[in-house]
Amino acid sequence: MDRPDRPVAVILKDSILSQPVAVLYESLYNILNYFHFFLQAVLEDNRPRRPVAVIMKNPIYEGNFMRRIYISFLGNGIYNEATYCINGKKAEPYIYVQAAELQLAGTDYFDKIFLVMTRTSKNKHYDILKKDLSRLGIDDKKISSIEITEELDPDAQWSWFEEILTNIDPGDELTVDLTHGYRIFSIVFSTALNFLQKAKDIKIKAVYYGAYEKDKKESPIVDVKDFYIINQWTDAISRLVEDADPGKLGVVAQEEENGRLNELNDPELIEAFQLLTGALKNVEVHKTFEKASNTIELIKKKERNASITGKILFDLVKEKFVSLISDKTSTGRYDYDYFRIQLTIIELLLQHHLFMQAYTVMREMAASFGLIQMPANVKIQNAKGRDKRKYAEVFISMLVIDEEKWTFEGYRENIQKNLLPLYNSMKQNSILPKLREIVKDLVTYRNGFDHAWTSQAQAKTDIEEKGAEFLKGLEEVVEKIQEKGMYGGPPEKRN
Repeated sequence: MDRPDRPVAVILKDSILSQPVAVLYESLYNILNYFHFFLQAVLEDNRPRRPVAVIMKNPIYEGNFMRRIYISFLGNGIYNEATYCINGKKAEPYIYVQAAELQLAGTDYFDKIFLVMTRTSKNKHYDILKKDLSRLGIDDKKISSIEITEELDPDAQWSWFEEILTNIDPGDELTVDLTHGYRIFSIVFSTALNFLQKAKDIKIKAVYYGAYEKDKKESPIVDVKDFYIINQWTDAISRLVEDADPGKLGVVAQEEENGRLNELNDPELIEAFQLLTGALKNVEVHKTFEKASNTIELIKKKERNASITGKILFDLVKEKFVSLISDKTSTGRYDYDYFRIQLTIIELLLQHHLFMQAYTVMREMAASFGLIQMPANVKIQNAKGRDKRKYAEVFISMLVIDEEKWTFEGYRENIQKNLLPLYNSMKQNSILPKLREIVKDLVTYRNGFDHAWTSQAQAKTDIEEKGAEFLKGLEEVVEKIQEKGMYGGPPEKRN
């Protein structure tokens, strides 16, 4: 099938979809195209044609993926000449703040200049402003007007929103001026910026407001970009908390080196998040406690000098991951506190819809019940402890296979005999029936993940519900073992 010769978003817009929905489809189309081109390069000569870090050209648009865009609203008020300045740099006196901003940025900096206006403001100011820009040496071909209706009904507001989206390409860098926004246009425009950050991956260079001050030599131009970038930081923290995904934090930190939320832009902190979420996703259950503890301690250190906004975002992270740590000193054994941490990890994985990892932890946790009465010198992470994982595997088999069908041989038979006292004790304490019921079903689901569901017509459709059910059952077993005093074995052997 031939690739369309114009953006897919335009094709969709011409049919039945609104512009915002079309933009989302376009973003997906771009991602698939880049992936296709990258694979094609690898298949042709076993290497990408360019380093992955280099931004590829947009296959649907001409030129580079990123354009430098200036966009401003031209109002219909009466404007007076002023000397505008940004961070100590002064422009020549101009009536229009747009001319001052473009002079200070450099007349060749922008690839495209969009001036948004109503018919009234166009008739009143557009030609005069264009003359100022021409005197600055700005090519008239770079300048485009976007005319919007003066109506204020919802349909009109939506048309403003879509008109902005139509003129911005994926990856554009935007410098925005909101000095003379028409009535509620600034609110609509702010929403458009937030949408474009997510749907078209635009970068906000600056958001200017020209604070004209009568009878003063200079009028400052204020950059309020940070109030728009905060959406990016909030989104990044949300991904970390809800999806255990620290990737967005790293991206925002690279792009926004100088911002108000510098407490989040910290390589040490981002690395800690990566190590913690990596331990969760890779099911490194014995490292999760350590990584969570390190992360929470680092957050406590960073938040001492954090802004109020930063502290609120830090609280979100702490609230999510603090349950992974304990105020008790770890014994390094398969004891009650160890299993409580495992339950917390499982709950977190299920919340993040990391179901394969959650089922893996549940399966290994069930096997670990076979190690609750090991001698004190058998630690979870020492050589003896790792060697005893053979006991865990035999124990899970004892739970899954009906007793009359046990056929253990060799060293597995010896292990099975050594585990019988624990097994029988669980039976006498009414723990075994519940545990066997959970494990038989659980292993079936875990094997489905393990073999990509190839032995079944399709994956199970109740994975989330069963995960919650297994978690509840395992928690009951953990508490029952604690109630019966079985962790560590009989009193005379708990040294």
